[in-house]
Amino acid sequence: MSSICHRLSAKQLKWWTVQMGDMSEAAIHFDLYHHLQNAIEDGPRRGNRTYGTVSPEFGDGIDGFADLIVFDDDDEPVLTIEAKKPEGSNKREIDPYSPKVIKQAFSYAAQIGSRYFATFNGDRFVLFNTFEEGAQLLERSTKSYEISSLEKFADSILDEIARLEEGEAKWDSLDDAFIERVRSLHEQITPPMQSSLSDHLEESEDFRSDFIEWVEAQGFEYDEMDDDEREEVQENFAEQAAYLIVNKIIFYRILEDSNAYADDVKPLAVSIHRVQEDLEDYFTDVVENVDFEAIFEHDEVFSEIPLDPVAGRIRDFIIELDDQDLTQFDSDVIGRIYEGVIPAERRHDMGEYYTPPAICDLITRLTIRDANADVLDPACGSGGFPVSAYHRKREMLAKPQGSHTRILDDLYGIDINRFPAHLSAINLAIQDLSSHTENVQIRVKDFFKVLPATEEYEGEVGDASGESSEEYIMTPDDMDAVVGNPPYIRHESIDDKERVRWHLPYVDADHISSKADIYAYFVTHATEFLRDGGRLGFITSDRWLDTSYGEDLQEFILDNYEIKAVIKFDKQAFEDALIGSTVLIIEKQPTQSERDNNTTKFLRVKQSLDIDDIVEIVEDDYEAEQIIRTDEYRLVTRTQEDLYSEDKWNLFFIAPPVYFEALGETDTELSDVADLSYGKKTGANPFFCRKTEDVEDLGIEEYTTPLLKASGQITQIDFDGPISEEWRMVDLHDLVEEAQSDIGQRFASGDDESVMTTDKEARVKDWLKDNGHETLVEYIGWGEDQGYHERASMKSRDIWFDLGDLPYPPIFVPEFTWRTFRASWAADSDGVCTNKFYNVQPKAGVDAKLLCAILNTRLMHLNAELGGRWTGGQGMDRIDLMLYEARDLPLLDPREIDEDDREDIIEAFDELIEGEKRHGPDPEASDVEEERDELDRAVLSAMGLEDKVEDVKQAVELMITMREKGAGQHTEVLVDRAEEEREVIDIAGVSEARESTTLSDF
Repeated sequence: MSSICHRLSAKQLKWWTVQMGDMSEAAIHFDLYHHLQNAIEDGPRRGNRTYGTVSPEFGDGIDGFADLIVFDDDDEPVLTIEAKKPEGSNKREIDPYSPKVIKQAFSYAAQIGSRYFATFNGDRFVLFNTFEEGAQLLERSTKSYEISSLEKFADSILDEIARLEEGEAKWDSLDDAFIERVRSLHEQITPPMQSSLSDHLEESEDFRSDFIEWVEAQGFEYDEMDDDEREEVQENFAEQAAYLIVNKIIFYRILEDSNAYADDVKPLAVSIHRVQEDLEDYFTDVVENVDFEAIFEHDEVFSEIPLDPVAGRIRDFIIELDDQDLTQFDSDVIGRIYEGVIPAERRHDMGEYYTPPAICDLITRLTIRDANADVLDPACGSGGFPVSAYHRKREMLAKPQGSHTRILDDLYGIDINRFPAHLSAINLAIQDLSSHTENVQIRVKDFFKVLPATEEYEGEVGDASGESSEEYIMTPDDMDAVVGNPPYIRHESIDDKERVRWHLPYVDADHISSKADIYAYFVTHATEFLRDGGRLGFITSDRWLDTSYGEDLQEFILDNYEIKAVIKFDKQAFEDALIGSTVLIIEKQPTQSERDNNTTKFLRVKQSLDIDDIVEIVEDDYEAEQIIRTDEYRLVTRTQEDLYSEDKWNLFFIAPPVYFEALGETDTELSDVADLSYGKKTGANPFFCRKTEDVEDLGIEEYTTPLLKASGQITQIDFDGPISEEWRMVDLHDLVEEAQSDIGQRFASGDDESVMTTDKEARVKDWLKDNGHETLVEYIGWGEDQGYHERASMKSRDIWFDLGDLPYPPIFVPEFTWRTFRASWAADSDGVCTNKFYNVQPKAGVDAKLLCAILNTRLMHLNAELGGRWTGGQGMDRIDLMLYEARDLPLLDPREIDEDDREDIIEAFDELIEGEKRHGPDPEASDVEEERDELDRAVLSAMGLEDKVEDVKQAVELMITMREKGAGQHTEVLVDRAEEEREVIDIAGVSEARESTTLSDF
């Protein structure tokens, strides 16, 4: 067999274009041909295969022509491609999963003996295995690709085919292939359904009225939207309508394939002329004769969109499913349709993420302890948790046969969005297709409008518009378990915050900050549904472990629950969610003594662990105040009562043993020995904060003071001169005070009563002009020309250009730290700072230099790592230390250090300062490592921990490494793994610390 050509001539291209009859389709063919041919010429050898050429329009003309054929170097066909044009024509199919397109491509491939064939529409490329014994055409091995760069893809698909032949690449699994097919269909039918919706809104007043009512029920005012907002709402509606119709068809086919409903469900066959009407008839018949109301009935407005533009594609999909056995899939296909079909950005906007089945199983194992347990998921999504709860309960039954309806009666799900709730109902119904499903208790509802039947509330719950809304009373009265993955919505993105906070007074949670993210309210409201002794298991963001609002949530949990476990994973639980994840397992306990005496477990899973192993760790009895470490996990146990005094629970997952040991040697915090305050926030930095050369040019240097403006200026502990050569702050307070005093005296003496006829600022400026400060007055005038005096922050001052009495402390602590935590020693270097630093003024009786020495130890760096929070930066996370966090930093009390230790610390501190100066303006940490070691040793010796210098040093280095790497870059970690030998360390006195410390030790 010989190829037709290697490169198309202009004449051939013209002939090809005329033959195709449509430039848009010709363009698709030519682009793919061009890139494939170039890729072959650039690298014909791929693995064990050598490619030869690409030919367009290959065939005998009797049965048609294949669009493109890729040949090997022996002119044997390797790949047949059927390339279809983009939208804009109804003459040829554009869905690469369309049975018609697949059969046409297969026909060409089989005719010439091509091992592989593919369908392609410009955006998606689907590869098929042509010859697969025992597999129907539509069930043959496939692999789907979404194309962002056709040039790069053309090169990579040649490699991919070679890798498939060598077994290095894998075909898509059956369920993955099906999900890709459903996603492709959804992509195809949503745009025409949106167009149909738009037309119908113009044509039907009744439908427009129904649609606007639906939009307003979602909390939006349609008539007040602009055109872009309306288009977005219509797109969202069309997406949901497409989701629903596809889901119903899939589930109907599942019922057809199941033995339990063979006599009750008619075979689905629709006429091309009445697709919409026939589908409604079939779905209504199922509801009337079998049930499944939760799946087949929905808001009537969705059924009103004319399906004419997509009727053919929907009917083809129905026919295609005749060749699919939908009972064969071995994973949560229905749930994964939600993940695969809904764009990640839309799920992100809704704060919803598909929960890995292993996470669901872990939580239901730890919360459902009885086969008869009533279980609620208040944000059920596509049903991952309800399905896991179903299997957990079924496993616990002595006789699981025939238990399908009984189990479903105990499961309750709520979701505010219809599509995932619809999937959840389907997911539960198909768990036992040999049994009839009479009731699936999934409700489309806002959880914060759902009331427990046992509670009494004043008035009704209002919706977003302020109108009273229907309430759904949850029964039974008390749940044995509440499980789920609440949506991740930051506080600033919560719509109608009062709606989610109205219940707080009823659970004594008024103290919860309004800056709390929404999952905090899921915890507080879920508490109302739990019986005493019932368990709550949520997976949430880990932000509550080290934020100020998190302290409020921690207090609520401590006041209402025994905390069984808080679990974190070194790998991210959600592949497309850029947030850390925490599993919280708590048990409702009304008795304070029981809560206080409970041993709480903080479990960090470092490597792969089996679910059984994690459950065993959580449920086993451990003594409190221990650290248990293996290669796979780290466990810290604490008496729950002690957690009231711990603000940041995140440290239990990462703090090294030496931190707890040092903590046991002091109960002093930085605020006990010093007053801390923010540096100055001027409200107009361009006026008050100027470069040194600028103030010199302006002639106002005498009115300024050295300024620490940013942490980058801190390159050494001691400034050895002014705290800054680069920046100055305008400080007029003393001069303004002098002016006002003089003006007041002149008025009091009667020498010049006219001074009180103008406003205060004008009087001060007149005084400055009269007393030789004309240049300053000109500068103030320039500032007013810029409008700085009109800013809100200026209007609160008597004199807008007077910053007040600025503090000149001996110590500055930066708000941000990257690699080296330095407390600046400024006792001999007068200057001020902006709010990027904190002023540290030692209290009476506290040696300022001794305090500064202690603050410059690695132990304080470690405390800052654990007491602050890590925020994103370029190349690595940084430590962000809030003022209240800086005040809470634990440290050795300088007032309690004896004279010999005091002298050793000061001497070591002086050596460190001198060492930094010897190595220039910005020394590397390694340049003064020995000096810093000696300072650490001197301070730790005063604490009785002189042998812990290396432990502290390595701990700080590894914390920096963790910030460099960032956290959570991979997917869930719950897989089988053998148990390793473990190490047990008492927190009160760490005596078995490892000789060498690695990142896994934390």
